[in-house]
Amino acid sequence: MQKHLSFAAVVMLAVAALAVTPLRGAEPAKPDAKGPATRPASQHIGGTADKAGGTVAGVVRFKGARPATRPITEIAGNAFCKECYKGTELPVRDDVVIGRNGNDETLQNVLVYVIKGLEGRTFEPPAAHAVLDQIGCIYTPHVVAVMVGQTLDVKNSDPSLHNVMAQPRNNPSFNFGMPVKDGVVERVFKKAELKINTRCFMHPWMSAYVHVLEHPYFAVTGADGSFEIRGLPPGEYELTVLHESSKLEATPATATVKVAAGATAQAEFAYQLRAPDAPK
Repeated sequence: MQKHLSFAAVVMLAVAALAVTPLRGAEPAKPDAKGPATRPASQHIGGTADKAGGTVAGVVRFKGARPATRPITEIAGNAFCKECYKGTELPVRDDVVIGRNGNDETLQNVLVYVIKGLEGRTFEPPAAHAVLDQIGCIYTPHVVAVMVGQTLDVKNSDPSLHNVMAQPRNNPSFNFGMPVKDGVVERVFKKAELKINTRCFMHPWMSAYVHVLEHPYFAVTGADGSFEIRGLPPGEYELTVLHESSKLEATPATATVKVAAGATAQAEFAYQLRAPDAPK
């Protein structure tokens, strides 16, 4: 009985959210609305535009056996979402996305960020908004990173109802409906927090991760596994990486670099499948 009540409460919250969530840039949803949406810019280049600083660049590679790709078969059970992929194959789950960089396999959607070397410094959040869109019943990008105080635009490019919800640990939970195409809801996170899993109540396969950091020196690897973090003040830094899947482990998980003004330092990382008996 308790499980039934809990589920009903979630349903009521999702429906109520549709009526109270303020939107900007709205157009009524139309079943026959078509046309490709513009995808949010990649975050593989991060940092600041400070020309007095230096850059850390590199590639996150993937080594060894790769996990099998799995199509999102649930899409076939939803009339609108299925229509988005008419004449094409269903998309695959994007929890582990392997790419290529030259002859090497690489890993997309890895957060690369500074963990040592910025102590005692404070930074203003970027004025530019980050974007988390919903296109073809998929969150795009799958991973987005913002700084504390930076605005995240949650957008719905689909002419279909979506419901965006998450239960962060350090920030307030949210649950709001997006019933109109091109609607945008702005979110600002007040505290640093990694791996905020964002879901859609209407489409349970939809999943994205939001990372909130205290500084701007981070990037999310692109399709070829590459990243750049620009504008770092000259000095020595330690960087680390974070991927959503507990099935993967980083080897190495950290890198120490010395950054000089106007120069580019290299940092390389690799992931592989975690051994079955390895600690997570």
